[in-house]
Amino acid sequence: MDLLTFELGKDSDELFIHGDPSGLRRLSKLLDSLAEAADRGEFPHAHLFAAEWGGEELSSKEQEEGHRCLPHVKVFGWPDSSGAKPYQPN
Repeated sequence: MDLLTFELGKDSDELFIHGDPSGLRRLSKLLDSLAEAADRGEFPHAHLFAAEWGGEELSSKEQEEGHRCLPHVKVFGWPDSSGAKPYQPN
């Protein structure tokens, strides 16, 4: 399995992303795919899960002592810099 973790730092104010070359390339391809869909005016999203959440996209072993791995990461793509604001129901 590739190495790819999203970890919260000890004070939870920082996000750390750790990946081996294969994991980082997989993340890059996912981000490119979401960007292409957003360029077409779509509202794409993708889920990344660790094994304990039923997936295989994320690693579960923290890479830095005291950090906490996130078992679920959801990535959104938006057609413009307004982000989610104009697309949320009132």
